[in-house]
Amino acid sequence: MIYRPIKLARRSAAMQLRFKSAIFFIFMFFALFSFARLLLLCFNYSFFDKLSFGQTAFAFLSGLRFDFAAIAIFVLPLVFMLSLPVRSIKWLKFWSFLLSAEFVLFGALLSADLIYFGYVKRHMGEELLSLGNDFSFIVGYAFGPGLWILILLILGLLFLLWLVNLIIKIFYQEPTFRGGKEIVYYIVFIALILLGIYGKASRTPLNIPDAYRAADSGMAADLALNGIFTSYRVISQGDYMAENEKDLLLSIEETVGNVLMEREDAPMPYQYPLLRTLNDIRPYKKPLNLVIVVMESWVPNYIDSVAGTEYGVTPNFDKLVRYGDYFNNFYAFELRSLPGITAVLTGIPALPKLPKLGYGLEKINMTKLPQILKDKGYRTIFAQTSQRSSFNLDKTADMLGFEEIYGMEDMPKQFNYVKAEGYGYDYDMFSLLNEKLKGETKPFFLFAFTGITHTPYLGYLEGFDKYPNTTEENKYLNSLMFADYSLGYFMDELRKEPWFYDTVFIFVADHTFNRNGSIKEKYNIPFLIYAPRYVKAQRSETLGSQLDILPTVFDLLRLQEPYSAAGKSLVSDSEKRNAIFADGYTIGIIQPDGALRHTREKALEQEKYSASFDKDAAEQTLLSLDKAFFTLIKENRWHPSEEEQNGGTEAEN
Repeated sequence: MIYRPIKLARRSAAMQLRFKSAIFFIFMFFALFSFARLLLLCFNYSFFDKLSFGQTAFAFLSGLRFDFAAIAIFVLPLVFMLSLPVRSIKWLKFWSFLLSAEFVLFGALLSADLIYFGYVKRHMGEELLSLGNDFSFIVGYAFGPGLWILILLILGLLFLLWLVNLIIKIFYQEPTFRGGKEIVYYIVFIALILLGIYGKASRTPLNIPDAYRAADSGMAADLALNGIFTSYRVISQGDYMAENEKDLLLSIEETVGNVLMEREDAPMPYQYPLLRTLNDIRPYKKPLNLVIVVMESWVPNYIDSVAGTEYGVTPNFDKLVRYGDYFNNFYAFELRSLPGITAVLTGIPALPKLPKLGYGLEKINMTKLPQILKDKGYRTIFAQTSQRSSFNLDKTADMLGFEEIYGMEDMPKQFNYVKAEGYGYDYDMFSLLNEKLKGETKPFFLFAFTGITHTPYLGYLEGFDKYPNTTEENKYLNSLMFADYSLGYFMDELRKEPWFYDTVFIFVADHTFNRNGSIKEKYNIPFLIYAPRYVKAQRSETLGSQLDILPTVFDLLRLQEPYSAAGKSLVSDSEKRNAIFADGYTIGIIQPDGALRHTREKALEQEKYSASFDKDAAEQTLLSLDKAFFTLIKENRWHPSEEEQNGGTEAEN
């Protein structure tokens, strides 16, 4: 019976199944991340096409650091438990099944990040925090257009569990403890986990800015990162991005000079430097109504009257442009809806490292336009095509002073739609609002947020399929055509009201649809003021952004109340104009003669629109604005409380 001790000796010498399984899972996770990065490059090649071969190769190599960090945080602790010498097949199966489930979950998250990057051109971050508020939409999407993805994930998980179970059954043997060698293994393993988390010789763990520090291009940094790592860092830490180190007092002084106009007074310049009042206006005898329509993903490229194209999907908006003040050089603050709505309603820039409105930003004092107008006797209405609780907008609207808040659940379906649209239908919302405003006798402020032009563009009618629904662009165009039709219906019904021409209409997009190309192309959105009796019909070249809308509203409505904002009125003459923007991990500035993107530590991409563009001056202006805005918000010095405001001079002393 000599063969038995020989067989046992070979088993002891051979690598045990638990160690083979550990190596297998680590390899599979690295392969998954690398494959996801390759898909990111392929599906967004037009975004990364400026990278050289060397820069691309460096991004893939650098990306291993961030992949390893995610694996060290979420995978290696499970692998460590898997490799312990516990004499139970159930132990090995449990941790193997858990790692298999995590592998499928990572695949789902990286797929979601790939889709998200295609629209926003950055990886996921704090977006995961808001998913709970749109749970019904997620469920509807999972069992609707995303059903095939859900089925593939479930089938993939079942197959992986079956395969792992089969392998363990065939090759399982009771583990044996290998003494000192195994203890060394565990020490090395723990060291690898720490190395993966930190990723560098520093007291602070590897973080998002490290990708930008190592790369010579923002695009290379974007390629190196992955959505699981960025989401974890943004959610778990508030320090995922470096703070601006510019001198605060100098920054505030320069910012006040850039933002305040000569026709404005600053009642509390020391505590609240951005607080101001218009000093050369007389209120209207009869207050003007205000309607702000935020249009989901509208871009100038597809508006014929703006771009000189012939898509033929925006005839109603084209008519409004003819009689309104349209701004050619107008830009979104961010590439997502919530920061855009925040800028429009509050004049506050949702800068990186700051909480978002509805998720903590509402704790600071701010200008509440709806509340100001409500106190002046206005009826205030907030409506969005998605559900009331989406992005916590119902609570946010209530906090800002809106009396009436409507969402999808309040809007009866007006047509036999082809498919269910998770973000709702513009026509249904406008139909409800027309009924609410019919015969209105008191001044009102209406804020409406559309949704039919939100991806995946499912909710069009059969009569609005002008283009074959074979490409993403065509689907968008058909949805845009229905959105324009709905807007035209809304305006036609309102024209029947006697107060129509005593109403200021503002139409602005939340962000763009196609985000490839230059900085200007990625952020340029339509902005139109329609008030024929009060605003001259023209095509304005004035540079502006969503942060300028609140001051513009105060100017147009001739409001004398103090307000704070990061912009200034677009209907007033002013030479100093800047449009700042953010994309979650970087900030930037657009000026008439150029644009710049920045990490708060170093400049990244720049664009010159004329030879006069001064990169260094633009960088200093951006850093001053960012430092001042960020600090004033963080220290709750953006706007005084009601008590301080009513105290006036006493609070200043």
